[in-house]
Amino acid sequence: MKTSIKKPKNLATPGKPMSQDEFISLIKEAEEGEFMSEKEFDERFKEWRLKKKK
Repeated sequence: MKTSIKKPKNLATPGKPMSQDEFISLIKEAEEGEFMSEKEFDERFKEWRLKKKK
């Protein structure tokens, strides 16, 4: 069984304080990711829905 030492942060959990430095580091990490235009997102979403229906 694999266990992880570092647990992912759940930003949707209310009542759990987060320091500003942690918040900024998470934003910077997200900015390094892939960004799509709205049109690209719509096309990928439609493809995903068609695959899921099958």
